[in-house]
Amino acid sequence: MTAPREILPGRTYLVTRRCTQRQYLLTPTALTNQIARYCSAVAIKQTGVQLNAVCVMSNHWHGVVTDPHARLPQFLGRFHALLAKAQNASLGRWENLWSSEKASIVHLTSPENVLGKMAYTIANPTSAGLVARPERWPGLIASPHLNSSFSARKPKKFFASPSPLPDLLRVQLLRPPGFDQLSDPEFSARLSLAVEALVQRARDDIASRGASFLGAAQVRRQAFDARPSATARHRRLSPTVAAHAPVPRMQALAKRGAFVRAYRRAWKRFRSGARDVKFPPGTYALRLHSVVVCEQ
Repeated sequence: MTAPREILPGRTYLVTRRCTQRQYLLTPTALTNQIARYCSAVAIKQTGVQLNAVCVMSNHWHGVVTDPHARLPQFLGRFHALLAKAQNASLGRWENLWSSEKASIVHLTSPENVLGKMAYTIANPTSAGLVARPERWPGLIASPHLNSSFSARKPKKFFASPSPLPDLLRVQLLRPPGFDQLSDPEFSARLSLAVEALVQRARDDIASRGASFLGAAQVRRQAFDARPSATARHRRLSPTVAAHAPVPRMQALAKRGAFVRAYRRAWKRFRSGARDVKFPPGTYALRLHSVVVCEQ
């Protein structure tokens, strides 16, 4: 039995989803960028999930998002489905766009983790040896210190016109919770320092190996059905929480374990016919689809 996922309002997550067979199905052409912007904008508008940082790479994407209304699964389902259908239509293909592995969803338990994962997301094109600066990445990349918002115009591929979906949307990059003591310039400065540290580390590594960055022009020329030459590592642990120290991480895992145990006790009673049983806070699918009662 798959362990239930606890979805509570107000949490911030690092989300990662990879393309099937690690293929470059999201190579950052102008149309791919337009599709990624628009699909993310539609999912945000329909669910209220807040975007804190995002980077769409050639064969995967990273995003740091805050979920004020406990609708993260709906956001991911809408975004991934729309993007897969629209991108497949633009490429003239029919098979799965996304890997059969589930999206990685990591609960960020502290402001330090949130800042670190935002920096990781933005520095990813440089850490991967593709461009010398994140600002040079030709794909969708955004955070509060790079660009406070971006516009998303409905692509002609896949989307009907006219349709109920708006022709133009605007996405605001929002500061995540937990930094109330910082002004906007102070938060941007802290994020910039964290990004710069990762960028410098990547540039030092490239220089020590006598290598060079691939460059934006070469990235754009990558074939959609190509894939990295390096062998991927499989069967690794997939973390569900991130913390800045061992003790907070153990506490977060203990809370998650308590939720799973309470959920399974309630589920066992529910299956036996007890319809008045209360499920623990954070229950998601049964709350939406079976109208079970949840504790406050």
